[in-house]
Amino acid sequence: MRLAPVPIDARAFTPFGEVIDAAGRVAEPINDGTTQRFSDLARLDLRGPAGDPVLGIYVARARAFPLPITRLERHAQAAQVFLPLGMHRFVVVVAPGTQAPEWSSLRAFVTAPGQGISLRRGCWHHGLVALGDGDRFAVIEGGDYRRDTEEVAAPGVIELATP
Repeated sequence: MRLAPVPIDARAFTPFGEVIDAAGRVAEPINDGTTQRFSDLARLDLRGPAGDPVLGIYVARARAFPLPITRLERHAQAAQVFLPLGMHRFVVVVAPGTQAPEWSSLRAFVTAPGQGISLRRGCWHHGLVALGDGDRFAVIEGGDYRRDTEEVAAPGVIELATP
């Protein structure tokens, strides 16, 4: 199976989560007009039995393409948010499914520069697919992320094409 990433848009990504982007939104001027505040860009479902969500910084290495998709993971107790700390793009690989991923419905999206995403609680997804060495992300996730990670191996050979 060969999977080609498509540009992400809010409507197509809705089954998997939310696109976080200020484009097209009206800002509120704050700090004596020196700052534009874009609020309420996403609803974050992060509180679970493990307690309060945590904020981390991920520094990624660029992936080589075609990228083998060998497994997907999910976090049943909390959503997971990825916000690039720069104007870089990244690839999001997701699949619907409850007990296991629906591999035949696997999707790949490439974000616009600076766009973030919030993966819904329980959404099957591939690990971070960065396009540049040293790309940095603020990641907000449930407090017990490690114990809340379930992984499932791919049923065969799946390759993610170059975005």
